[in-house]
Amino acid sequence: MAGSVIEFTFVPSIVDILPSQQSSPANMSLPLVNTLTECTDIYKTVLPYVPQLYNLPQQVFQNINNLQALKVLYVSTNPLILGFAFSLFLAPIFLLVSEVNKNYSQVDRCWSLLPTIYNAHYATYAHATGLPTRRLDILLLFSALWSVSAGNR
Repeated sequence: MAGSVIEFTFVPSIVDILPSQQSSPANMSLPLVNTLTECTDIYKTVLPYVPQLYNLPQQVFQNINNLQALKVLYVSTNPLILGFAFSLFLAPIFLLVSEVNKNYSQVDRCWSLLPTIYNAHYATYAHATGLPTRRLDILLLFSALWSVSAGNR
């Protein structure tokens, strides 16, 4: 099938779920992608959402006592950006603990848990936005089982 294009249908974006939202990347939390090429395009899937990261800490601190506002912030922010933010939150903690303990492999101690934490985040995001979750739930189950078995070694 030379020259044919493989088309993929993906789950709806948050814009389709919440029709009152505008369809610009600043107001969407998920990109609209229809082909494998679009899925791999960093200019479509990641870079338009990076500005969400800039104000995220300030928005979290402003709404720290308002659970409903935090939920809205969670579902209106791209889940990959939230994962980046979590990683950036952990980096100085790992650095500080590494310096205090003079052991520079602190991430290794958490390696059995971190994949499951990220998978739980993506599954939680999908549940919160009404996206299909069956595959994510199965992934989370196996990830949790792996974390338990890896943590017992």
